[in-house]
Amino acid sequence: MADIRTFKGLSFGPALDLGVVVAPPYDVISAAQAAVLRARSPYNAVHVDLPVAPGETPAPAAYAAAAATFRAWRAGGVLRSSTEPALYLIDQTYRGPDGRERTRRGFIARLLLAGFDERVVLPHERTHAAAKIDRLELYRATHADLSTIFLLYPDDDGTVNEALAAAADAMGAAREARDGDGNVHRVALLSGARADRIAALLRSRRLYIADGHHRYETALAYRDERRAAGDHSADTMMVYLCGMNDPGLAVFPTHRLLRGVTVPPLTELLERLTPYFEPFGGPCSGRAACAAAFEGMAGAAGTETVFGLYSPADDAGVVVRARGTAGAERLVAQGFSPAAAGLSVTILHEFILAEVLGMDPGESEAHIAYAKSVPEAMTALGGGEYGLGAFLTATRVDEVRAVADAGETMPQKSTYFYPKLLTGLVFDALED
Repeated sequence: MADIRTFKGLSFGPALDLGVVVAPPYDVISAAQAAVLRARSPYNAVHVDLPVAPGETPAPAAYAAAAATFRAWRAGGVLRSSTEPALYLIDQTYRGPDGRERTRRGFIARLLLAGFDERVVLPHERTHAAAKIDRLELYRATHADLSTIFLLYPDDDGTVNEALAAAADAMGAAREARDGDGNVHRVALLSGARADRIAALLRSRRLYIADGHHRYETALAYRDERRAAGDHSADTMMVYLCGMNDPGLAVFPTHRLLRGVTVPPLTELLERLTPYFEPFGGPCSGRAACAAAFEGMAGAAGTETVFGLYSPADDAGVVVRARGTAGAERLVAQGFSPAAAGLSVTILHEFILAEVLGMDPGESEAHIAYAKSVPEAMTALGGGEYGLGAFLTATRVDEVRAVADAGETMPQKSTYFYPKLLTGLVFDALED
C-alpha cells in the first residue's frame, strides 16, 4: 500500500518570523492578497509558489524567476535543510465556519507516487485539465515540491494517532504561525525511531485525497516526464497526512451559486421538484431569514437529505428534503454506486441542476460559482449576478471514503476541508 518516507526538508531559518513568510495555498489567493504577501517579505512563499499572480497571463520567464529565487534562498541560507530525514508534525488550532474551535493533527512526509489504477491513492472529486498546466510549469522550473496536498488515511484502531501523540509529547518547542483567519499553525520536526514507526504504520493503508486532486495528477505527469528521461528523482511528492478519525478533522459544505441559467420563480421550481423533493419547514422571506434557515438546516434535518434554495428574484427561499429513497434508487439504476447515489451533492447535481434546471453536466462548471459559508453566499446572491443559490450540508468523511472505495468521483468542490495547510512550513527539493 502507501510508501511513506521521511525526508530532509527545507525550512526558513530561525531568524525569520514564520508568520511573515508563510502563505495560503496558491489557488485560494486573490490578486490583492498576492500583492500584500509579496510586499510583506522578500522571502514570503508566494515569491516561489505563485510566480504568476491571479489574473496574469502565464509566461515562461515567471517560472524561471521563481526557480532562481528558490535557488538563491537555498544558497544564501534563507532556507536550511534538516540534518537528518524527518517527518514534520503539524497542529492546527482553528475555529471553523460553524464557530467551534478544534485542533487538527497531521504530518508532512514524502509519498511514493502511485497511479490511481494502483488503488494506493484514491481520488473523490473530478478535475479539469486547465488547472494543471501552471503547476506542471512550476515543477519543470524548480524541480521541487513547494506546497503539499492533503491526504486522509484510515486509523480505525487509533494506532497512528497514539504514535503521533506520543511523539508530540516527547518533542521540544514548535515554530508557530498565525493565518489571516486567526488560526494557529504549529510545526515541529520529528525524526529517528518515532518518525520511522509512524511511516511504517501507514505502509499497510490506502490513502484518500482530501484536497489537491489537480496537484496529484500533475505530480504523476511530471514523474512520467522525468522517468522518460531516465530520472527517478520526481517519483515522490510532499504530502500532508491526517487520520480520518482525528478528533480535529471536520468537513464543511461548499454552496453553489448559479449564473447564466434560466431559473423559474420559486413556486414553479418547487412544483418541478415535487416528484423527488418536498418542503422541509415553511418558506423564508428575505436574505437574513433565509440565511438563518440555511445555517440551521443540518441540525434540524439530522440524517435526512436536505437542501436550501434561495431565489434572489423572489428574495425568498425554502429548505427541501428528499422524498424517501426513490431518487437515490433511480441513480443506482443509472449506474451510480449506493454510496454516491445517497450523497447530497450527487442528488443536487443530477436532479435539481441537470433534470429540473436542464443544465448539461459537462458544462455545468461554467455556470457555477462557489461559496464557503452561508453569509458569503447570501452576500454574493444580493449582487445581481446569480439566479439561484443552492445550499448543502457537509459530506461526511465516511462518505468520501465509501465513494472513493467504489472507484467513483464527486463533482468538483464537494468537500471543504478547513483550514487549508499553509505554504512555506517546509519545502522539498526533489534531488535531495
